[in-house]
Amino acid sequence: MDTADFAQDIAERDLASRIEARVRYGGASANECQNPACGLLISSARQIAVPGCQYCTECAAAYEQRGRRP
Repeated sequence: MDTADFAQDIAERDLASRIEARVRYGGASANECQNPACGLLISSARQIAVPGCQYCTECAAAYEQRGRRP
């Protein structure tokens, strides 16, 4: 195994672990964002795409950028 193959294996394992650790939603989606400072309506498209979502797209993205889960 050469260096490139070794690096590829490490990258694949890292990606697999990140996918496994991702936020998984379940249950009913909220109609309004659960961030107390927001309260925007969550679109029906988001509710279908992310079952069980509790935050609007903007709030969820902000939490993810800060490295925290909503």
